[in-house]
Amino acid sequence: MSQYIEKYKKNIVIDMRKRGFSYSEIQNSIHIPKSTIAYWLQGIKLTSSQTERLKNKRLETIRANSEKRKLKTQELIKKIKESSAKDINKISKRELWLMGIVLYWRERLLLNNENDLRKGINFMSSDPYLVKLFLKWLQEIGNITKEEIIFDIFLKRNKKEDIDGAINYWSEVSDFPKNNFIHVYFQKIKTRAKAKKALFLGSKLGLLRIRVRASSGLVRQIAGWIKGIQVKLLL
Repeated sequence: MSQYIEKYKKNIVIDMRKRGFSYSEIQNSIHIPKSTIAYWLQGIKLTSSQTERLKNKRLETIRANSEKRKLKTQELIKKIKESSAKDINKISKRELWLMGIVLYWRERLLLNNENDLRKGINFMSSDPYLVKLFLKWLQEIGNITKEEIIFDIFLKRNKKEDIDGAINYWSEVSDFPKNNFIHVYFQKIKTRAKAKKALFLGSKLGLLRIRVRASSGLVRQIAGWIKGIQVKLLL
């Protein structure tokens, strides 16, 4: 009896193979080891259409597995971010002070204005969070009032919808009224820094520049703090 069952299964395996099914598909269908399937299928040749079907099936499997790995990686990254975010508690005033110094330090190097201290505070970014951080730093650490802060928006296109969209966006990000954003320019930022140029060109809502009136004293103070950090790093 068992011989008939085995022969019956073997015929099914051969039939499925001739119809272009893969070893995995056959195994999932009749639940026998792949080694047995391979043994039964010795000498079985497939037509070109059957071979093509198996090839396409393998490609589909590869794509499906790749998508599964991608989703698994994305889920892992999400969990890591959520877990890491919990490590950040309330930011102290000293932490904010240091964050702003390092942020402006990077800005000076990016704009290649290491020795240009006479023009005062000049910070540029297309990142809303960096803009929020620097404005918070100016007001809470630098004791700068809102009336002393000036905004410039740089856009790629001189179109009304772009202007209105950028003003609305940066007004919401900065929590400043729209009438503070009256300076809108349509030109490329004159800088050799490729990173800054990429930020500008890649942002549909433009690049925001933050300036502070009569702030050469503060920018020199920041330069001193940066120097202090540099000295401590060498100890």
